[in-house]
Amino acid sequence: MQYSLGIDAGGTYTDAVLVRDTDGAIVDSNKSLTTYPDFHPGIKNAIDGLNQEYLKNVKLVSVSTTLSTNIILEGTGFPVGLILIGAHPFEKQLPTKHILFASGGHDQNGEEEAPLDLETIEKFVLRVKDKVSAFAVSSYFSTRNPEHEIIVKDRVLELTGLPAVCGHELSQELGAYERAVTAFLNAQLIPITRQFVKSVIKDTQERGINARLLMLKCDGSVVGIKDALKKPIETIFLALQQA
Repeated sequence: MQYSLGIDAGGTYTDAVLVRDTDGAIVDSNKSLTTYPDFHPGIKNAIDGLNQEYLKNVKLVSVSTTLSTNIILEGTGFPVGLILIGAHPFEKQLPTKHILFASGGHDQNGEEEAPLDLETIEKFVLRVKDKVSAFAVSSYFSTRNPEHEIIVKDRVLELTGLPAVCGHELSQELGAYERAVTAFLNAQLIPITRQFVKSVIKDTQERGINARLLMLKCDGSVVGIKDALKKPIETIFLALQQA
């Protein structure tokens, strides 16, 4: 008999549930207090309360968390460096104090409008790297040509080792402001998503559970863990729309 293990970390409680694969019946469940920023104790306590015999036959682990949504709504996320390339005509306030406007970008046909000022970008990255947990990069008309975003992302990784998110990876819409903010929010969520996933992996490995690991999106679909780590904002879209 095979089982699936579901783990959900909320702002107050972490829930664990065991489902029998043959008929989808819930065979056991448990609840514990969520522990943050170290999720592992809360996850461990939740799983400890489940039938340990069933756990030996778990072949799928599905995880979810509403903490990312809480962070967005409460504005308590990790600090992010935002690099904006090209002539962004922003009139709205941007969500971080670590911002750089750099020369570069493309036009609506994907042709380079100005050379990329990589030197200025490198100085900014080195100046703020100890003050942020990730970087977001958004270039003007990157939906037409993402070349400058990709160059900057690669350089950020080389200089800092911190995660970097490009606007074109998340949205193909032409709204420069919306794409920049989406990249920022995604970068802001990567650290907490990594912590959560690493805690799940640590606990399942310690228990000898050899199972496929998926992350639940708010629309009910699932995504592989590698994709979830790259684009954690996709797990909160529906919750934000409903809010």
